[in-house]
Amino acid sequence: MEQDEALFSRVRSGDRQALAALVERYHSPLLKFLFRMTGQAQTAEDLVQETFVRLLTYRRAAPDRFRPWVFTIACNLARDRFRSASFRKEVDARLDSDLDDEVTVDPQDVESLVLQASDSRRVILLLQRLPASQREVLVLRFYHELPLEEIAEITGVPLGTVKSRLFHGLRRARQILEREEVS
Repeated sequence: MEQDEALFSRVRSGDRQALAALVERYHSPLLKFLFRMTGQAQTAEDLVQETFVRLLTYRRAAPDRFRPWVFTIACNLARDRFRSASFRKEVDARLDSDLDDEVTVDPQDVESLVLQASDSRRVILLLQRLPASQREVLVLRFYHELPLEEIAEITGVPLGTVKSRLFHGLRRARQILEREEVS
């Protein structure tokens, strides 16, 4: 199997087969990542398409490591989307409509919940209630099983910051679940 970096080099030379191979390898992981980040299938699909457009229009030096680089592009696009007023309004409306739902999750084991219920609507909604910086670290770590060093590279922050965001994100998720269980 050809390395991603070699495929990207061929894409830059206009090779459509190389582009098809990269799309085949990365469309699904990027779509899952962006869906878990945004909570919306159509938004995630749009961001995946925009990620591939960015690949095609990229004109600087080729990245040394393709996977962290393509996830960085997707992550930055998601961050831009989070900053938009329309996105915040959509998330608030969805959260308000789900506040009456009964929570049946053991708050003592958030890590287990994330691993066992990867496509659960509750987990997606829980992730949406976390700050974007914590959400992206949790998604990259538990859904994509990336090492902390690679998450640091993708998010552009030091390793210590990644560890801190992971810790605080899990703690905040636990607090949200405990509060909802009490209500």
